[in-house]
Amino acid sequence: MLHLSVRDIRKSRRGRLSASVTIVSAKQMMHFNMCIGCLHQLVHAGRNMGGDANHVFHDSSRQNYVLEIQPSSLVGRLKLPPSKSHSMRWLTLASMDSSPTKISMWEVGQDVQALIDCLIDLGIDWDGRVMTGGELNPPPSKLDCKNSGTALRFLIGQAATCDFPIALDGDSSLRARSSLHLPKSLAVEVKSGSKNSEYPMLIQGPFDLKSVEIEVSKTSQFHSSIMLMAPRTNGFSITTKGEAVSRNHSELTWDLCKATGATTPGVPWQVSCPDVVIPSDASMMAFAKLAGLNVENEPDNSDSIGHFLDDSELRDSNDLITPMAAWLALGEGGKITGAEHAAYKESNRIRRTSEMLSKFSIKSTINSDGLTVPGGQKPLRPKGIVETYGDHRIQMTAVILASISGGLVEGAELHRVAWPSYLEQLIDCGLKVRVQP
Repeated sequence: MLHLSVRDIRKSRRGRLSASVTIVSAKQMMHFNMCIGCLHQLVHAGRNMGGDANHVFHDSSRQNYVLEIQPSSLVGRLKLPPSKSHSMRWLTLASMDSSPTKISMWEVGQDVQALIDCLIDLGIDWDGRVMTGGELNPPPSKLDCKNSGTALRFLIGQAATCDFPIALDGDSSLRARSSLHLPKSLAVEVKSGSKNSEYPMLIQGPFDLKSVEIEVSKTSQFHSSIMLMAPRTNGFSITTKGEAVSRNHSELTWDLCKATGATTPGVPWQVSCPDVVIPSDASMMAFAKLAGLNVENEPDNSDSIGHFLDDSELRDSNDLITPMAAWLALGEGGKITGAEHAAYKESNRIRRTSEMLSKFSIKSTINSDGLTVPGGQKPLRPKGIVETYGDHRIQMTAVILASISGGLVEGAELHRVAWPSYLEQLIDCGLKVRVQP
C-alpha cells in the first residue's frame, strides 16, 4: 500500500507549488522534493508487475516514451481535473483586473500553465493562487504557448491591443494549427519568423478597428479571444460569419465576461472578477465512463458546456469524438455527426481516432462530419506501438483500451496537457503500466 504525506508546501517564483513528500511502502521509504504543477518527478513504488516495482515518472524528456500496459481490472473512482475552458477564461479576465483575484484549481495542466507563464512574461502577477492584473508590458522573449491553441488564440487578442511587438510560438503540434485568420481579422500587423510556418507569429498592434467580422465555422476560440480583448480597447462591434461550432464555449466566454461587468460584446468595461473555484472538466467524464470508474467530483450540468456521452451530435462538443467512438464500439454502436471541426484540433481527430481504433482491431468508418462505429466490439492487443499523434485525448483513450487488451501506447506524458494526475489515478484504480524509453 502506498502512502503520501505532504510535510511542507512552498511557492516557487512562478507560483507552482513545491512539496516535501514522504512515500512509505511495505518495502521502502523515500523522501524527496517534488514540484506540484510541473511534477518533475513522481514515483509510484510498491506495486509489482511481473516482480518489478511499477514506476511512473514525469519528466519533459519522457514525452515520447511509451507506456507498456497490461490487461488490468480497474476499480474505484477518479477526481476530474479543473476545467481548462473555465480556467483559461478566468485567468484572461483576471489579467485585466487590477484587484487581486483568487482562482482555485486543485491541479494545473500544462495548457493552463502555459497561459499563466505567458501572462507572467507580459507583466501580470501570479503567486500560485491569486492573480493581479494590469497593463501589459513587453515580454523578455517570445511567448511559448506550448501545446495550447486556446492560450495562443486568447493571447493573440491580448497582444493585438499593445503598441509593442509580441512574438507567439508553440510546440510542433501547435505550429501545425493555423491561427492567422484571427490577427488578419483584427487588421494588426502580423509577420512570420519562419519561411515554412506562420510561427513564431509576430503581432504588432495596437488594434484600432471600429468593427470586426470573424469566422466561427471551424473554431469558437477566435470569437472568444475577440470578446476577451475588449476591455483593453476603445470599443468595436462584432459580427460573426459562418455556421458556428462549439457555441457553448462562446456562450461561456460571454457569461464570464458579464460576470465581471460586461454589458455588450465589444464594448470595453472595467473588469471586476470575483474569487472563483474552477469547476471540474466535464469533457473528462467520458474517460471515467469508458473505464467504468466512478467520479468523486462530477460537474454540474450548468458547467458541462455540452459534454455528454449520450449525445453523438458533436457540433458543440467535438472534444468528445475519440472517447465517444471507443464508447460506442464497446457498447451498442452509433454514428457521430457534426464534428467536422475536430479535424482542426491537435491532430485531424476524426481520421486519427479511426486509425487509433484500428490498432486495437476496432472497426469504424470515416464520414464527412464524424464516424460510424459498429457496436459489440472488443479491443485486441495491438501488434505494434499505438500512435497518439501528439494528441492527449487520443492517448488517454488508447490507455483505457489498452487496459482491456494490453498494449504499447506512445506519448507517456501527453495526458498532462489537461489532466496531470490521470495516469497516477488510474494506477491507484489498478492499471498495470510501466514506462519504456
